[in-house]
Order: sequence, then C-alpha cells, then structure tokens
Amino acid sequence: MEPRGSVGIVLAEARRRCAMTIEQVAETTRVPIRYLAAIEAERFDVIPGVIYLKGFVKAFARAVGLCERWAMDAITAALSARRPASA
Repeated sequence: MEPRGSVGIVLAEARRRCAMTIEQVAETTRVPIRYLAAIEAERFDVIPGVIYLKGFVKAFARAVGLCERWAMDAITAALSARRPASA
C-alpha cells in the first residue's frame, strides 16, 4: 500500500509513527535539521537545488520506512504542481 497525502505530511507522520524526532532523522540521514523541517513543511524553496531536495527526500523516506520510489514520485509531482504554467 502506498502512502496517501502530500509528501511533507506523509514523511512527518511516518517519522512520528517510528517514534523518531527530527534530530534522530537528521543523525541517521546526515541531512541538516533545517532541511528536514523544510521538507515536512513543504518549503522546498529553502533547499539549495532540486537534486539535493530529491536526495534528502529519498533519505528521509528510507529512514522512516517508506518506499523510496514513492518518495521520488511524490516529490516530482509536488514540484510539477508548483511550477508556473508557461504562457
């Protein structure tokens, strides 16, 4: 079964289900806390580049027991939805 909902909310809920603090996820993934918090809040503009964002989301998903493929699909969809339509 794949998670439902926005990527930030699903990752935050999975983290809480694992009884992990954001600091523990940061220690496990070596992703700075400020970026993990930004991902949970879906403030993707805080992260310095799409390649880093995707890597951080993948590591976050792995740390909280979610499917990495789902995470990549979810972040790609979230980024596509935020792009302004071309004129």
